[in-house]
Amino acid sequence: MAARLHPEIQIIAAPTIRDNSGLALSSRNVRLSSQGLESAEVISKVLRAASSESSLTSARQALKQIEKHGSFTLDYAEIIDEESFQVADESSLKTRVIIAGWIEGVRLIDNMAMQNSLVGA
Repeated sequence: MAARLHPEIQIIAAPTIRDNSGLALSSRNVRLSSQGLESAEVISKVLRAASSESSLTSARQALKQIEKHGSFTLDYAEIIDEESFQVADESSLKTRVIIAGWIEGVRLIDNMAMQNSLVGA
């Protein structure tokens, strides 16, 4: 999308830096209490679980686990096509798990590349 709308801009991918629990490092994390930081660990746990699945169906099922955590208010959780940022389907070659939500009034977002080639929607 950026290439189409702004061809003069080059996007340079970089790895996400994470703390020992797997939480993505962010300046927003300082606004969380220690309990909030503990609660936020669910994001990386669910991302890891979903990204290790081998089908879209099982990856989406793994993503639903985040809904069971009362301290996390989910905005969205989905598997997307890396090229189009549209919801992934069986034709998607490179996919990514994305999650966004709120803990203690702080919006947290994270993503992780799928580790396997996905089979089936």
